[in-house]
Amino acid sequence: MKLLLGAALLFAGLGWLPANVYAAGKCPTTFNPGSFTTGDFFTNFDNSCYLIAFSTGNGSGSQQGDLNSVYNKLFFKIDNTLPPYQLIIVGDFPDARYFSIGLYDNHSAITQNLSDVNVVPLTSSDINPFQPGVSFVSGQRYAVPINLGGTPGTLEPGCVMTGYNVNPNAMDGTQRHAFINWNLDPGFFKAFPPKTIPDHVVDTPAHTNPNTAGVIIIRNYLKLVPYTNATLPHIIVRDVASGCAYPASMVKTMNIVATNATTGNPWLDQKQVQNHNVYANWQPTDCWINLPPTQSEIQWIRGDEYNPGANPDAAYLYAYTPAGLPQTLASASEVIRLRFQVPTTPPTPCTNGCSRSGNEQMRYLSVSFQTTGGGTLASLPDSCPVNPTTPCTPLVQDANGYVTLVVGTGVAQPAWVTPANGYTWLDLSKSTTGNYLDLNEMAIRNILPAAAFSCGAQMLPYKTGEATTAIKSLKQVAGLMGLYAPMIDYPVASTLPSTASPVTGPGTCAVYPVGPPQVSPNCAVGATKVPTIGAVTTQCAAPGAGCTQVVVQPQPPLSILSLNGTGGFGTFPLGLPYNGNTNFLQITDTTQGWSAGYTGDTCTVSVGEWSDTAISLVANVNQNGVCPMAAGDSLTVKVWNPQNLSAMASFTVTVAAPTATRH
Repeated sequence: MKLLLGAALLFAGLGWLPANVYAAGKCPTTFNPGSFTTGDFFTNFDNSCYLIAFSTGNGSGSQQGDLNSVYNKLFFKIDNTLPPYQLIIVGDFPDARYFSIGLYDNHSAITQNLSDVNVVPLTSSDINPFQPGVSFVSGQRYAVPINLGGTPGTLEPGCVMTGYNVNPNAMDGTQRHAFINWNLDPGFFKAFPPKTIPDHVVDTPAHTNPNTAGVIIIRNYLKLVPYTNATLPHIIVRDVASGCAYPASMVKTMNIVATNATTGNPWLDQKQVQNHNVYANWQPTDCWINLPPTQSEIQWIRGDEYNPGANPDAAYLYAYTPAGLPQTLASASEVIRLRFQVPTTPPTPCTNGCSRSGNEQMRYLSVSFQTTGGGTLASLPDSCPVNPTTPCTPLVQDANGYVTLVVGTGVAQPAWVTPANGYTWLDLSKSTTGNYLDLNEMAIRNILPAAAFSCGAQMLPYKTGEATTAIKSLKQVAGLMGLYAPMIDYPVASTLPSTASPVTGPGTCAVYPVGPPQVSPNCAVGATKVPTIGAVTTQCAAPGAGCTQVVVQPQPPLSILSLNGTGGFGTFPLGLPYNGNTNFLQITDTTQGWSAGYTGDTCTVSVGEWSDTAISLVANVNQNGVCPMAAGDSLTVKVWNPQNLSAMASFTVTVAAPTATRH
């Protein structure tokens, strides 16, 4: 599912009526930092002479996106022949259900992400309307710096940011993504002819192979009012040494930012992007049990871990439809029926001063219907704003959040299939964004589930089916999402009942089988094994390159590999990606006397991958003197199988010092 948008050129735009407004045609064309002796960075540079607006798009076209979204996108390149510079994103908090700023490296893989609640407002008088209990007010500002290297010098008086909250939102554009490293997977290389699969490019512990280019994506879901030139987010390119900004006309000649894919895509490492896709396609789809057609015609499967430009706040479920399904159904006068429960979501955005409580089960959910080639025919969100400015068809819910969605592909809508009778009706044959006959998948987005909500798509392992266990007494199959995973059938339209009734079946969530899933279509619960750790390593730059060392560095990425791939680590039950501590993993520096990752530990871990045979995480240690690590320290890693806490593996390594050639 490709989420990177085809960009449209959009350079027009003004900031927020800055204090230093230049007369038409009088914008500076050269960099002259010494001329700014008064004011500050924002009063001097947040104006049309210095800003470059993001491109704007939505989920239409070939991006398999959500039609209720607005995406802003900008490519960047790190040119080390120029004096160091940084990108300052400046914008207004949007009137939307969900908002985020994602930073991607030159593999189109996420490196850092700012979810809306974590964006610090620009000044003490600005507010973040995504905080619980805070209503939207227009004109509330934020700024996010993208650091690309270099050390600040003596800042010019008129170029300082004193009094503004900018650095708390900082992201590092030189970082590479920490996960999805096929160098650790020897089976991938063996599956192809020798020397046809390039090594995965990674950084070094000493950060000597940094990222060189990337993409910034700003996401808005259910945005109430379209962007105007005055509210469109933009970037200002800032000289690191002086703190002053480059004029927009000069930035365009520097060839370091772009809003169109024709210019920006060649800056990315397209060979690595291609091989990420090859690796994702090569990885098997797993499942524990097949669903009987009497319960659901199609089993929902979580998508690949890697999708170019994917949203780390979201999990995607797919139901892959049989070829020619629209024609088959229409010929039989049948429809697609999806019955499921929708989690509670906020009432935002709105115009009556509403706000989110913070107790909702999820921030946003939608169902999309997609075609071969990446088109989106329709997207239905959990609810729509009152009087939306763009077309929006909500999922009709009863008092308990149950939905009966009926989808036609050429069959007339039955007279009783209406919202008043509990139905949501969708006629794909009337889609204006693609050919409904090319339908090949249905997709569900779950964005920001609450920590206490255990029925979201994030609970599924990547590329794994949702169904888990046969309940003989009910003659049905239970799954990880309970009734929140839609049951799919194809009834004859004329046989639909006069009123919709809630779906029934096993409602438990997040109950994992004792063994790992097996490769589809041979669904089964695999044998449980005693976990044994064979290696723990930080960056691994090449397969077979002795990737068995932990090298000292801030926030070390760690890969924990089972002995000879035998397995035993089980299935992670708290949803991926995950940040925090659990009862399933602990990293202890016995030399320094600290532990991380286990419940109650001082420092946390960020888990990106957890399969029966391998775990990849970032240890949030060795930062600002907290949980320090040094070469020569003794580090012990323990892993407990989440489905059998009596099964534990332990492995001890000595932390190594970085070297000039060490990867």
